[in-house]
Amino acid sequence: MEKLWTTSEVAQYLGLTESEVEGLVRDGKLTGYKLGGKFLRFRPEQVQALKPTLSIQRTAPVQVAMAGAVSWPERLRDFLYFYDLYLVSFVLLAGLVVYLVASG
Repeated sequence: MEKLWTTSEVAQYLGLTESEVEGLVRDGKLTGYKLGGKFLRFRPEQVQALKPTLSIQRTAPVQVAMAGAVSWPERLRDFLYFYDLYLVSFVLLAGLVVYLVASG
């Protein structure tokens, strides 16, 4: 079974962004296959055949969002949102260990 390429692999190979690759799929220039109804995959030979036909001219350089532009309260909020279960579990286990050591 052949290995299908991800959107990021295709973007890297073609020198495009992932959204530009998705645009090629929307325009019908590239066939993408959805796995699990969400993840696009591509046949390498189709991507390799498409590369010589691409003539995308960029008028402005691609701008990447600056990671440093996020304030520390926003980072803390995101951290607590994504890791709240682990933090609560740690506190409960630490409390249980302290209780067992103190009573033992």
